[in-house]
Amino acid sequence: MTRLILCLAAALLTAVLATPATAQKTELLKYDDGTQEGKRSITGGMHAVRFECPDDQKWYVNGIRLHGSRYGTRQAPNEEFEVVIASDDFTKRQVIKKPYSLFERGNEKWVRIPIDPVEVEGPFQVAVFFNPTRTKGVYVGIDTDSSPSHSASLTASDPTGEQTELDGDWMIRAYVTNQIEGEARSLLDDAARTEMAEEQEAQLDKEIVGDARSLTLKQDDGPTDDHMNIQGALYTVEFETPQNVEGYVWQVQCYASQFGREHDAEAVSGDVYILDENRKILSRTTFPYSVSTQQKRWISIPTLPTRVKGKFYVSIDTHGTKFRGLYMGYQDGNPRGVGSTDERNGDRIAPADWSKRFENMQWLIRVKLADRPVTY
Repeated sequence: MTRLILCLAAALLTAVLATPATAQKTELLKYDDGTQEGKRSITGGMHAVRFECPDDQKWYVNGIRLHGSRYGTRQAPNEEFEVVIASDDFTKRQVIKKPYSLFERGNEKWVRIPIDPVEVEGPFQVAVFFNPTRTKGVYVGIDTDSSPSHSASLTASDPTGEQTELDGDWMIRAYVTNQIEGEARSLLDDAARTEMAEEQEAQLDKEIVGDARSLTLKQDDGPTDDHMNIQGALYTVEFETPQNVEGYVWQVQCYASQFGREHDAEAVSGDVYILDENRKILSRTTFPYSVSTQQKRWISIPTLPTRVKGKFYVSIDTHGTKFRGLYMGYQDGNPRGVGSTDERNGDRIAPADWSKRFENMQWLIRVKLADRPVTY
């Protein structure tokens, strides 16, 4: 019965998040390692990074990711900053304006900036201009471990002029895709498509939970920076119930893809653990690999109804080996320490000595809570 429910859930989610018949390739271009050593705001200057398209075909930049923070007044200024997508020599460029309010004051963190796709080919430049003053601006993170440098400071009034090379790289990344289908798709960025999928998913949830109230807890902002399979590891994310009220976990989601050919996806399985605030195991749910595919996407795993209150953890054991497993998506940067790479020790799951090598990774895992037990 449990296997049938899991297969049904996987089929429904596949229908909701169906992809075009022709596969769309999306790449994340970056030079930094996710760790910031410095930051800078440039009066009258632009922060620019030079990228190379993955191959000779045409690509489209449809978003950037910037590690930074706003300074100045508590309220964001009612103005816009500029994102510039340009040819390598800046003789051809397109300017996109975005609100200052995308950035918060405080510690630098990754901010995703979706844009309508801009065609690029070969080497190209991505630059941002915040027109900073003494009382307002954005600090852009710098990774000084990156070498050689691909970054520079440009004069905003004349970006084709002399460039000042940076010691390291600006923490700016570019998302590129190789395919746009029609005008509607070209104007619909990843964030909007995700929002549509979430609306469809919410309708499906409503059919499952009935009169129960449900919400999704997440620590990520959506897009993945990369993915990895770590043999013998468990992937963990910390959560907390709103206002310390009691809730029941009924579903876990993760961004993953299956790899390996010599196995039966129905027969090979992983485990989802729900842990209390002391990382003691509250429940374990086994799921077949068939809930995933070889395409990276969000997958949903129904869990045993598990009561939680306050802080708790979700941990996934894919039982991955060198020959088969699940690639787990992650975001670089883990400033609040909500993600960890763990091992099981009796009735607890916690970081091991080797876990520090992966402490900069925040695994893309989410959890759904209801105000009463939900089974399906």
